[in-house]
Amino acid sequence: MIEPSFRPAHPEARDQGDPYVLAAPPEAGTPYRYYVYVTGVVAREGRAFPVYGSHDLVRWSPLGAALVADPSRDYWAPCVRYIPGLERPFVMLYSRALGRGEQAHIGHMIRRADSTTPEGPFVDSGHLLTADLDFAIDPDVYRAPDGRLRLAFATDFVDDPPLGTGIVEAPIDETLASLVGPITPLARAQYAWQIYDAQRKMPWKYIPGVDWKTDTVVWHTLEGPVGGLVSPQGREVYLYSGGCFFAYYAIGALVREPSGELRDVSGPDGHIVLQPQPERGFFGPGHCSWFRDAYGTDYLMFHARFGRPNAPRQMCLARLGWNANDLPYVEPAALAAG
Repeated sequence: MIEPSFRPAHPEARDQGDPYVLAAPPEAGTPYRYYVYVTGVVAREGRAFPVYGSHDLVRWSPLGAALVADPSRDYWAPCVRYIPGLERPFVMLYSRALGRGEQAHIGHMIRRADSTTPEGPFVDSGHLLTADLDFAIDPDVYRAPDGRLRLAFATDFVDDPPLGTGIVEAPIDETLASLVGPITPLARAQYAWQIYDAQRKMPWKYIPGVDWKTDTVVWHTLEGPVGGLVSPQGREVYLYSGGCFFAYYAIGALVREPSGELRDVSGPDGHIVLQPQPERGFFGPGHCSWFRDAYGTDYLMFHARFGRPNAPRQMCLARLGWNANDLPYVEPAALAAG
């Protein structure tokens, strides 16, 4: 019998990738204290992003799917925030593809939608935040140490090696309607464990010097950035997911040094925040969101596969802790109903 290191928060047969948690403040007047949104399209409803509600982080209730959507397209990785003072105060950032299948990788840009309630329906507001980029996914919004609101996301780097997806950030306005400053890189891949595919073909993407009729590329991936964390010693920390979401996938970390440089501490012999444990039936953990509960405890919600490497991704909850070297790590959560 397989004994996984973690357990699914709400086991289902369907995939629950890219879970993002909204911890709704009391003033929002919501039916639940916590909401989690996952990647997925419910074609029969014309909706994307299944959403679940919970009072205690233990029991989760399915609430349908949140975003009014075109079932012929793929929708990836929602991020939802409550913004008081807006007529529609629940704001979602997400990306949408040109289609499905191979076209699921084409046309992604960060878009905005909003709703009067956390379960939706969210309706696209027409704001395109990354219209100048040919690929942008995995938004995360957070308050930086300087007090400004920032958006981190993943985008592609193809002008110089290593080719692949990396993570960037930019200041964003308080209504999440537009970027208000330049996009700056946070990190690009450096290590072998961050390879997505050593022989990838991407005929939809222009890469200088690559002829897709004959060539393949070594494609790397850093994605799913998480910002807004500060270590006990006061260092700015980012989390990211690296590798291939259907093969080796893990959560790494960046730490801001006193010089201002961001250092990837998750090198080949470095500190991995959360990694697979195949011997215990635990595969592909990654794409997390960070939040703090009403009692001041920090958690990550992430997805993982249980029992076999190709099992549907399931959302999982774990505590976020800090080790003696001031680096984040993940431990299974032992939650009591509250």
